[in-house]
Parts: sequence; structure tokens; C-alpha cells
Amino acid sequence: MDAGTVTGSGDVLAALDRVGGRPASSDADDAAAMLHFVESLDAIADLQVLLDRLAEGVARTAGWGVAVLSVYLPDGALLGSYRLPADERERFLASMRTTPEAVRERRRQRIRGYVYPGTGIAYVPHDADLARGAAYAPSRGRWSGTWHPDDRLFVFVRTGTGREIGILSLDEPVDGQAPTAERLGPLRLVERLLSLGAALLVQRVLARDLARNEAAHRLLVENAPVGIYRRDADGRLVSVNPRLAAIFGYPSPEALLADPGFAALCDDGDRARLRADLAARGEVRAAELRGRRVDGTPLSLRVALRRDPDGSVHGIVEDVTEAKRLEENVQRVQRLEAVGTLASGIAHDFNNLLAGILGYAALLEGEVADDSTKLNMVRGLRGAALRAAELTRSLLGVARPGGSETTAADVGAVLAEVARIARETFDRRIVTVVDVEAGVPPVLAVAGELHRAVLNLAVNARDAMPSGGELRLSARAQAAPPATPPVARDAKGPWVLIEVADTGVGIAPEVRARLFEPFFTTKPRGKGTGLGLYAVYQLARAFGGAVEVDSRPGGGSAFRLVLPAAEVPVAAPAAPPPDDGAPVVPARVLLVEDEEMIRHAVRELLRADGHTVTEAADGPSAVATFAADPGAVDVVVLDFVLPRMNGAEVLRRLRALRPDVAVILSSGNVQDGLEDPEVRASVRALLPKPYLPGDLRAAVRAALCGRAPAQLGSRPRS
Repeated sequence: MDAGTVTGSGDVLAALDRVGGRPASSDADDAAAMLHFVESLDAIADLQVLLDRLAEGVARTAGWGVAVLSVYLPDGALLGSYRLPADERERFLASMRTTPEAVRERRRQRIRGYVYPGTGIAYVPHDADLARGAAYAPSRGRWSGTWHPDDRLFVFVRTGTGREIGILSLDEPVDGQAPTAERLGPLRLVERLLSLGAALLVQRVLARDLARNEAAHRLLVENAPVGIYRRDADGRLVSVNPRLAAIFGYPSPEALLADPGFAALCDDGDRARLRADLAARGEVRAAELRGRRVDGTPLSLRVALRRDPDGSVHGIVEDVTEAKRLEENVQRVQRLEAVGTLASGIAHDFNNLLAGILGYAALLEGEVADDSTKLNMVRGLRGAALRAAELTRSLLGVARPGGSETTAADVGAVLAEVARIARETFDRRIVTVVDVEAGVPPVLAVAGELHRAVLNLAVNARDAMPSGGELRLSARAQAAPPATPPVARDAKGPWVLIEVADTGVGIAPEVRARLFEPFFTTKPRGKGTGLGLYAVYQLARAFGGAVEVDSRPGGGSAFRLVLPAAEVPVAAPAAPPPDDGAPVVPARVLLVEDEEMIRHAVRELLRADGHTVTEAADGPSAVATFAADPGAVDVVVLDFVLPRMNGAEVLRRLRALRPDVAVILSSGNVQDGLEDPEVRASVRALLPKPYLPGDLRAAVRAALCGRAPAQLGSRPRS
């Protein structure tokens, strides 16, 4: 080994320290550091030393004690290792040279079955047949943390073009822990380092008879997974690699070099900022740059630049458009969830206010029955409150959908009904087509909410076709889950895709970015609330699916609602039947309500029906009152949202004192409480706020159903 080789070895380890020695928050600097790593690696003349240094470097970078790097090339197999005893190294080499490629490929195929999704990293636990007896000598018989001596970790070695040329095996994690999907950060960096190292290995073998530096640089650049370019001192592009051409949509590097307008594909302001930073510091690490492809598609880029003494500039360009899109999707989902939570809270408070208003209005009706003028005023007040209640229910529906009975909704029937409405009410120049694939399963959703969601999409499609066109309602089954949030993480499908497509004017990019924001609308003031598409989004969120959009200006639009198929209908407790005017049987009622206005109004309504009412303003008071004489209460009207102790806990304590107690659950969204199976089994009737006197009367009757009138005033036997 000559002096130059030794120097090159030290340089590559220093470069690897530069890559792996920074905190995770500086990952954006990886591009510049890896460029230095490749240059240092390229300085090693001896191929075996290069392999060993690469194995050592990636092991140290990711925090592993033993590494074996097996590379399979057309002219033979190569082995690099770190801390592998000489006898085991020879055994590995002998096995590589004598084992047929088909056998090796079968083994690699089995390893691929353990790969973490979206990576080339495979963790094979010790209890898998593939891993038995595989421990290296340094770790044999040792057990540290959660890492078993026979556990194996593999990283597939691929070039920048995706070609697989080998596999890296790692043992003895420094922290003693088996890897998990959440702890792959350093290993993902190893993948990138191996990709760059693999490109260099390939070019070394293919160009062994050429001048080492020139061939290594050219083939490395051509196989790199990032765009690489060089500008001369006058700012002219003199070389680019295929990846850079692909990023910007050129058919070849030559086509890119021949285009004098290439610079215009990058944002002028961003380019000026980068030039200033490069002039000031001589290099730029991981800077953001906005650009576009030659076809106009927007790009988000991350670049690293370095200026040489002669004034030329070397650059690395990484396409992060998809990563940015996913990040924006996550942020959008978080914003919408926050708005949904706010809307739900507002709806709850409004329901409390409206419940009190409706209660007082009902009491006033009896007081002014002989004065027609005042009676009309009270009825007008009640009508306004009822309209406000309907609006509040709509707001609660888009904020917290799924509150009604969840069943297996028939997609074909829903589309047929929406098509019927469209044909009867839309412009006759709009042709409505229904295309439902045979055997499409039902979806797990609230049928009424699904109907409203599809109708909302159909109305939007109608508005996009002012001169007529085709409205297509279709449905089909699909195996793959949607890629767009907010699909539930644990939802496994199968899935049903419902599509509402039109041939209308399409959607502008700036509008598309805000489609599912609540209260956003492009319609004139007074013509829309902006809740329609938000309701569709919330429906998808509530039932574990997603909504996707495909549109372009002038090219029509297609909204795709993807929902999980239903297996078994899920039933919820039924609401009480409507008041039928039958005589009221007096009962003893414990009214638990923290809002004084509602408590006063409901107390008077119950007393007007002949009931005896005991009040409690919070959970502990309710439990104490009931505990004093459990047999003195026939029915409990229980608000679910209470201070100091919520309705579910109150219900548990009341049932512990008397298991057969009749309970009416009352809330702005009664389904909140029904998420608890114990609450579902204990509630006799539901009373959504706000409610009318007839609703209250029917709920009390339903709660007491099954008990003889003579028993209502008696205490249970001890």
C-alpha cells in the first residue's frame, strides 16, 4: 500500500465523520458533506482498501460494531469488512465464490421480505429461519439490550440508477437496540452513502483500464441519485449529469446544455440570493430553490454549491418536490383538524344556548296562549331558534361527522339517487352518467352523510359546467389504499373509490390549494357557505378514507372519495320515538345539567308534565344526591359534558349504586358518549341538544319503557 493510498483512506474517514458526526437537525447539510465524501473515497487507489473503508465508514456513521459488505459484479465477487476476524472473512469469501448466483438471489429475495417499506433496509430477527446460526464471532453468545446475537440487519446496495449490486450486513449496534421503523435515520444516511459508494465501485470495475480520476468522476456523476453540474467562471454550463437533465425534464444532458434558456427555469430571486451567498462564503449548503420543469411543472429544489479558485462552480441539485408536497399535506390536515375542533366547541356552546332558548320559549307559549300577538312573537322566537339549531347541526356535522347510525351504505343506491336529483334539477344541457362496477361492496359510512357528500360534489360539478357537459358518477372496488391524507393508519381495506367527474372549466392551482378549507368559496357573497367540500373532506376523515382531486384549468375535474368497504353494520342506540301525545306518567327525575339556563327551563318543563325534579349542577353533586337514596329516582337526565366529573364517570358511579337506573344521555353531540361501550350499554334514550318539549317527553317515556306505572314511585327491594 503506497503513501497516497494511506492518505486517501484517512481523508475518506474524515469525510464520513463529517457526514455522520452532526446532530439530526443538520441533515440538510448532507448533500455538501457527501460530495466531499465521494471525492475522498475516489482518492483511494486500492479497491480492497476502498471496500474496507466504505464498510468501516458506514458502520461508524450508523453506530454499528461489525460490517460485512458483499458486492457482486460481472467480473467477480468482492468483500469489504470492518472488525470481521480473518478466518470468518475467508469463510465469507469462499462462500461467495462457490455459491451459485441463483442460490444467492433466493436468499436475497427472502431478505427482501423483511424490508422496511420505502427503504432498502431489512431487519431479520433471530427467530426467523433465515437468521438462525448467523451470528459473527465478535457477538456470538452476547445479548445486549434488545439485540439478539442471531439478529441480522441488511442494507441493499444500489447505484444511483437503482441497480442492485450487493448487500451490507451489520451486527453489534452500539446502543444494543434492535432497529425499528421510527429509528432508521442513520441507516437511511447509510443507504445514500452506499448508493454513492456503489456508483464508484461500478465505474472502477467497468473503467479499470482508463485513467482513474477521469473515469471515476464521469461514471460517478452519471450514476449519482442527485443532479450534478459545473459552470465555468463566466457562468456557462460546461457539464451536467443525466439526473439533472431528468429533474428539469430534458431528454438528455446534451439537450440541457444546448438550451440557452435553462437559467430561466429557476426563480430569479432565489438565484440572486444564492449568487450573493456563494460570493460571500465560497460555498452554499442545502439551500432551497424554486424552479420548474421545461413543461411548466413547479419544482422544489435543494442545492449545494462550491466555488473553485478558478471561479468555476460545482453544484448538487436534489428534487424535493414530493417531500414538500407531503409536508404541505400534513400541515393542511393539521389546520383542518384544528378548525374542526374549534367548530365542534362552538357548536356545543351554541347548542346549550339554544336549548335554553327553546325551553323558555315553550314555557312562554303556555303563559301567553290567550294573547295572539305575544303568542306569535314567542313562536317566531322558537322558529328562529330552530333555524339556528339546524345551522349548528350542520356546523357540527362538518366538524364531527359520523354522529348518526353507521351502517353499510349502498354506494350504487346513493349514486343512483344523486343522479336522479341531477337529472331533475340540473341544466338539461348537462348529461348525467352513472357507472357502478358490478359487485362493488358497500362502504362503512352514514348513508345520509355519504349522500350529502356526493351531492355536494355533483353540485360543484354542475357549477363548473355553465354551458353544459357531462357529469359522471362512478364507483369501483380497489385493493390499494389512497396515498393522500387523512387515510386512517390502521385501515387495511378493501376500498371503494367513488368518483364525481365533470367536463367543466377545471380548477386553477391557487384555488385547488384551498379547496377543502372551511368557509372558502369562489361563489359570490350569499351564494355559498364554503362548507360543502370541507364536509366531504371531514366525511373521508371520519370513516378512515381520503378525498383526492385531479383537475386542470379547461380540462374538467375529478373528485375521488376513497372509503373502506364495510364488513358488518355497526348499530348505535336509537333515538327516542316522537311524542305521540299519550298521557304522561309522573316520575321522579334527577336532572344533571351545568348550564343554569337549561337546567331552569328543563326543570319547569318536567314539572309542567307532573314530574318531581331534583337538580344537580355537576357530576359530584349528582352522585352525592343519588347516593343519598338511589330508590328515590326513576330516571336521570344526564348532560354528558360536565365540570369536575364527566357524564361517563357519573353514569358508572350511578350504576354501581343501582345497576337498573334509567338514564337519558343529553349533549350537543350525544355520540361523544357512545364511543364508550359501557356508556352505550347503559343509556336508555338519547336526547340531542337543543330539543323541544315533545322530544324531552318522548325521551322520558322511552327511558321508563318496560316498567309498570305502579312501580315508578316505589323503591327497589333491598
